[in-house]
Amino acid sequence: MAKTTGCFTIVLNEKGQILLTKRKDFPIWDLPGGRWEKGETIEDCAIRETEEETGYVIRIKQKIGEYFQPQFDDIQFLFLGELTGGIPIEEGPETEKVEWFSPHNLPFHMVPNRRKQIKNFLKNKNRIVKQSITVSPVQISLLKSYLKVFRPLLR
Repeated sequence: MAKTTGCFTIVLNEKGQILLTKRKDFPIWDLPGGRWEKGETIEDCAIRETEEETGYVIRIKQKIGEYFQPQFDDIQFLFLGELTGGIPIEEGPETEKVEWFSPHNLPFHMVPNRRKQIKNFLKNKNRIVKQSITVSPVQISLLKSYLKVFRPLLR
């Protein structure tokens, strides 16, 4: 495994909307997910992270992506999840907000490369996409500067 491993899930509702969480550390939107913990399967990680961050209980339908970020020695596994229960949280330790979005009208402020991963899912529904992705240093710098200035307004 890479130095860090993350597991994220695309959860769709009956309207075809995607479940996103607004993070507390950086007020930007992301798929539910997080770091893999030693001893758990990557599927269990995705299920646990989704419930912790959203309050929803899911089951994994299939793995839909493997994204390696060489600059961070990080691999992200992406899954398609199915809602099986739970109640959405209003706010949690890592989550400021939970909302459903049309995949064609995603929020402007999102974690870098998440749009690309969602677009890959929509284009390749029954295939696992394996890609190496890079976030440019300029993009990271711009995002940090933007968040520093506008963080209070994004809450």
